[in-house]
Amino acid sequence: MPPLSKIALRRLIELGETSTVELKVASPRPDEMAERLCGLANAQGGYVIVGVADESLEIVGVPDRKIALAKDVILRAARQMIKPSLLLDPPEPEVYVLDGKNLVVATAPANNGTIYQTGGVFWVRRGTHTVPLNLSEVVELAHGRGLVSWELQPARKATMVDIDVARVETYLHQRSGRSQGSGRFDDLEMVLVGMECAKVMPNGEIQPTNAGVLFFGNDPQQDIFQSEVVCVLFRDELGVGGYIDRKIIRGTIQELIDDTEAFFNKYMMVGAKIVGWKRIDLPEYPIEALREAAVNAVIHRDYSRVGESLRVFYYPDRVEIHSPGSLMPGISIEQMERGEVASRLRNPVLANLLRDIPGYMERIGSGIRLMLNETRRMGLPAPQFREVGGEFVVTFRKVAVGNEEQGDSSPKGGAVQQLTLDIPSTVETLQVPGREDLPRSEQRMMLALRHIQEHTTITSREYGELAGISESTALRDLEAWVERGVLKRIGKRRGRRYELA
Repeated sequence: MPPLSKIALRRLIELGETSTVELKVASPRPDEMAERLCGLANAQGGYVIVGVADESLEIVGVPDRKIALAKDVILRAARQMIKPSLLLDPPEPEVYVLDGKNLVVATAPANNGTIYQTGGVFWVRRGTHTVPLNLSEVVELAHGRGLVSWELQPARKATMVDIDVARVETYLHQRSGRSQGSGRFDDLEMVLVGMECAKVMPNGEIQPTNAGVLFFGNDPQQDIFQSEVVCVLFRDELGVGGYIDRKIIRGTIQELIDDTEAFFNKYMMVGAKIVGWKRIDLPEYPIEALREAAVNAVIHRDYSRVGESLRVFYYPDRVEIHSPGSLMPGISIEQMERGEVASRLRNPVLANLLRDIPGYMERIGSGIRLMLNETRRMGLPAPQFREVGGEFVVTFRKVAVGNEEQGDSSPKGGAVQQLTLDIPSTVETLQVPGREDLPRSEQRMMLALRHIQEHTTITSREYGELAGISESTALRDLEAWVERGVLKRIGKRRGRRYELA
């Protein structure tokens, strides 16, 4: 975690308890402190601040004579009660002085892949609460952090009959560089076992692994239904006007990637300019970057999350790729934005299989840089990387097609006309083309949603200034949308923020 300045510490206190901040009026019992630190360490990391009332946010301070006790409770909890021992960052609790009063701050680092427990319970921070994980949640967490390999597990209910033998032979011949079969591939079942695409079970039978079914299966989604890709073309920027097309893509790993790229190509607007006697096509997005993002999503997603499919949303102004699962430990959004990501594979078997097929994974470790370079080359905004609600989201934004340089433009599919929502900066001039019939409260809601899309969250003050309404009216609007399930609250009272539910 970054070191705290006094200004930053005061800001954290003013925002109240959040998913990364726990406030304590006094040092709690060591077991309670262990639970709070464990919960933060199993989530995004964060701060336990001792000396602040969590209800009133009043800085009450820690008496000089009790500072040593507060630090001792924190260190005992982190080093002796949490298993494995939690190394704070910095290693010792820090003492700050605000308004002439002492505060003791313990900093739990962002998780590095370890799952912590104390008292035999795995705790995690969710919102402003620290809650125990049940067994299935612990297993899910272990999968998400790469501690358990989902791809090497036997595919439930699948048998070797579900493997496409012709597909396996084609792959093996291509990998060996030979046009004819080789004797060493005669026993395909044992070859698949060697490639970790099948396992010998305790009863002696051979069963395909999840990786084997996804890569060589006749119908992978019959056994792994969450592996499908859902592509949606929306009418408007917020998706409130319904969709124009929706395609559910099924098949092997290669087919998922190829058909997702085909969806991009079908609906991508293409402008043109004339250079000399030649027409040069100017697509609204760099297809190489979109394809690379699709490859990354299909290969690196968390397949253990049953019921969560990879989703591609094509809006008039952007493309979003939603991949189930968070980033692997050791990889941060900041590193991705700089193009400095070291390759850490969640599904190394699938990645290695795909790497043997030309045209898919030649850029291992450099795919993010390609996305950044391609968007820069086309004069587009850099792709945005986010972690939202257990998903990793990549967003590509475009510059409007149809400017003077590009001349004519049309979607390759030939049947869809792109619609554009032009939402101005204030409600006084707000008028959504084609939606003038919306009540003003709904138009304000669209304005707020636009702000959340760009900044992740919004406060009542920000919304009031944006929409030109009083803060009390803004608060009523936001709370009403919470009740409708559109938004959810972050934090308590003063400094409360809102994000998409």
